[in-house]
Amino acid sequence: MNWSTIWELVKINVLYSNPQGMTALKKKQAKHSKKDFKAYKEMIKSQLMLTLLFLVIYLFMFIGIDFNQNPGIFSFYIALFFVMGTISAFTTLYTIFYESNDVKLYVHLPIKPTELYIAKILSSLGIGSLFLMPLLSLLVIAYWQILGHFLAIPLAIVIFLLLLLSSNVLAIYLNAIIGKLILASPHRKLVSSLMMFFSSIGSIGLILYLNATNNTRMSQDGHIQDRGQVPYFKGFYHVIKDPFSLDSLVHFIIPMLIIILMIYGIIKQVMPKYYDDILYTELKVTRKKRQTDGSKDPEKSLEQLLRKHHLFTIQNASLLTSTFLTPLIFFVSMFFPVYNARGFIANFLGSDYFGITFLIGMILGSMSTLPTSIIGVAISLEKENLYFFKSLPISFEKFLKDKFLLLMTIQILLPLLIYSILALFVLKLSLLLLIALIVGFLSTAFIQGQLMYKKDCHYLNLNWQDVSQLFTRGGNQWFAMFVMFVGMMVGGAVIALTIFLSMRTQNPFAINFALTFLLIVILALIQVYLQKSFWKKLNRFFEF
Repeated sequence: MNWSTIWELVKINVLYSNPQGMTALKKKQAKHSKKDFKAYKEMIKSQLMLTLLFLVIYLFMFIGIDFNQNPGIFSFYIALFFVMGTISAFTTLYTIFYESNDVKLYVHLPIKPTELYIAKILSSLGIGSLFLMPLLSLLVIAYWQILGHFLAIPLAIVIFLLLLLSSNVLAIYLNAIIGKLILASPHRKLVSSLMMFFSSIGSIGLILYLNATNNTRMSQDGHIQDRGQVPYFKGFYHVIKDPFSLDSLVHFIIPMLIIILMIYGIIKQVMPKYYDDILYTELKVTRKKRQTDGSKDPEKSLEQLLRKHHLFTIQNASLLTSTFLTPLIFFVSMFFPVYNARGFIANFLGSDYFGITFLIGMILGSMSTLPTSIIGVAISLEKENLYFFKSLPISFEKFLKDKFLLLMTIQILLPLLIYSILALFVLKLSLLLLIALIVGFLSTAFIQGQLMYKKDCHYLNLNWQDVSQLFTRGGNQWFAMFVMFVGMMVGGAVIALTIFLSMRTQNPFAINFALTFLLIVILALIQVYLQKSFWKKLNRFFEF
């Protein structure tokens, strides 16, 4: 095994570990050019900074807890960060191993499969281990509390390295098994995008859950309540507290022996077959696609083909995450306060307050159609295909309108479903209030979606390399912050004023009717403006 070869491969593969980070580095270099710029060095440097940040970012959560007396909380934190770390390691490994598409470049070179495999694993550690870094802080604090002397620090480092090893071993097996299954799928891009999307959402969901449970724990009248110990992960407590106990044997020593056997399996089975798994699986899928393509129905309608094309353009994990991340965070952040106050809200919001729920629906709709979502980059996603469709003997205007309607429907369907379930089953709102909420959501989402679609036309970019480049055009990030700020602050102020006037006049129906009428007029005027300034002049935006 040639370690100099492995190091050269690490320099290359580390660039695949974080595509968004690589895009940011390219932008930085373009603005402030450096003569001695080396991409891999900058990437490693940025990953080291992130590692240090994650090392200290959760310290506030750990300090103040006596883990010696609360082994359940200790094992819960270990389990949560371990799961997040394993998911992060898996997605990073998958990106480097299967999204880089570089195996064909190495197969004819004097590079062994094991050398390339090790290089890719090492390249993934910077990003893949980020969510594990808080565990080092946790272990140092907890072991110092248990032992009470300096030996806690080296023991914490050793245990952390074992956790890092265990997490990456599991991630490598997931990567090998799931990666091969995805390679064998004729819908590889779709499956890959969905997998990366749900992995990202899962990690973010766990972080939000961690923060929510931490707030709950801290609100128990200042008294910390322990929880049940998590199997396997409680072994990292008992191996220090009582290393010769049955819990240490069952939940630490035996799992570590299993990890050693899994490492042996990686060395003997997974690594040597890497080239074969990639090349032969792709070859089989290519042959299968050719056979399938030959049996397609030639009379399939143009509408169906275009619909498939529109769906194909959004098969990007970063795009899906950016689109649904804000509604998810907003939903989770408001869920616990709303859930705790559900009784008061259900009693206070009678059917006469339909104007307020209409406005809340508008706020939620605006949050779901930001410029960093699918509809805000929909046309730019076409890249050079846009010229091709413009040249076809079809209505280009209809092509763009159909694209808007399809992608807009996909974008708002999930948030609308989530908010409707929350309103119906948690808040138990009346049918009138639910309808007002849905109408407010849909009307605002479609109108703001048109504004984002128009904005994409103004700042059309068909030469992008990474979809994150489209999110920063024309001050999109600042505009998104402005939309959220206006929605929360102005919307909140109008809701407060409506409640005040309703209670002051003792006529909530009239006040809410006036509010709803005013909002509908505003939305109608914006729609008329869009119809005249955008849809009727649509072809002028694309006079190539």
